[in-house]
Amino acid sequence: MELLGMTEPAPPPVSAPSRAAIGSAGEFRRGWRALVACGAGLAFGLSPIAPYASGILAGAMQKELGWARADILAVLMLAPIVLVLLGRHVGRLIDKVGPRKVAIASTIGLGFSELLVAAIGSTLPGYYLAWGVLALLSIGTLPMTYAKLLNGWFDHARGLALGLALAATGLAGVIMPFMMTAAIHAMGWRGGYLALAFLPLVIAVPVLLAWLREAPQIAPGAEGHASISGVTVREALRGYRFWALAFAALVLAFGVSGLVPNLFSLLLERGIPEASAASALAALAISVTAGRVLSGFLLDRLWAPIVCAVLVLPAVAALVLLVTPGLGGGVVIGAVVMLGLVAGAEFDLVAFMTARYFGQRHFSELYGIQYAAFGIGAGSAPAAYGALHDRLGSYDPTVQLSIVLMLVAVAIIFTLGRYPREFAAAH
Repeated sequence: MELLGMTEPAPPPVSAPSRAAIGSAGEFRRGWRALVACGAGLAFGLSPIAPYASGILAGAMQKELGWARADILAVLMLAPIVLVLLGRHVGRLIDKVGPRKVAIASTIGLGFSELLVAAIGSTLPGYYLAWGVLALLSIGTLPMTYAKLLNGWFDHARGLALGLALAATGLAGVIMPFMMTAAIHAMGWRGGYLALAFLPLVIAVPVLLAWLREAPQIAPGAEGHASISGVTVREALRGYRFWALAFAALVLAFGVSGLVPNLFSLLLERGIPEASAASALAALAISVTAGRVLSGFLLDRLWAPIVCAVLVLPAVAALVLLVTPGLGGGVVIGAVVMLGLVAGAEFDLVAFMTARYFGQRHFSELYGIQYAAFGIGAGSAPAAYGALHDRLGSYDPTVQLSIVLMLVAVAIIFTLGRYPREFAAAH
């Protein structure tokens, strides 16, 4: 059997799908604890705060403190800024000391930073200062940390494992609004931040301490660690593939993330009743979670550019429908679901392709740069789309822009070519 370019004595004939199924089952038996821990870390890390908690907190702070909503939500740009400035260096630290130490320390830092916001956030300078500390200390709770660990435990089922772990953020989105609403009702906006601090400190950290372990071959100092395959950072940065993937990630993130926060207003502008628009947003939240699992399932079976096309092209068709007059509620919900599948798949696609094209040795540092490119697109798009709407008076141009950007992203990803043989899954 040929495995990663090495030749071994051939075993009794087994079909490729059967070998993959056997390998996947074994990986889940060995790595399920690490997978659950990664899910807990992601669910109660930094990623879910912006989509699931920031709006609730902003409303409570605006009511109690009288601040402008824009001033309150401006802190959300601090995390992308820190990611762009430090993402590569944090990735290098993860590759050097291992994802376990970084994840645990950063999760603890996130929890105490949220307590700091509750303590000093009643003035705008104090609020910004506390959030700056939060963004700095919590960067290690982002997917680049956990993807490194999961890549060590999973090969045949790597895509599905990444998708399941990332889907945990959607489950957090079910818990957070109810928990925070109750906390804010009882103790005001400070109670909301106390509730946020409870999740990483009381739930995530114990799970991480108990179950978050690196696979033997990627644990720093372990036997075989030095032989992990992967291109050097310099080799990756000199190659076309790395920058093509980064640009595709930025473009895709810009096209999707600019549209999603504006969907409710877009649907109302198209004449969709408010109740139907709200139902569409509920369907969007579900489809984002489903998109993460679906993309992971497909990535284990198909070439990543094909998976990208399978998910993005139906979403493009859905966007064409969204600018078509006279749509019914059912069609609108279906179109929004297609867009949600792409929004859920983005992280998984970029993480998976970084590992398959560049290997494991410097994965976190390289993914840190890819994730920063993604963050630039996702972080800058909502404001840019809002400004474009204000200037042109319609969401139609923003939808058309998203269609073009999503098609460009797919086209670029298809230029990456086959996975290098030494980094492909051992099917």
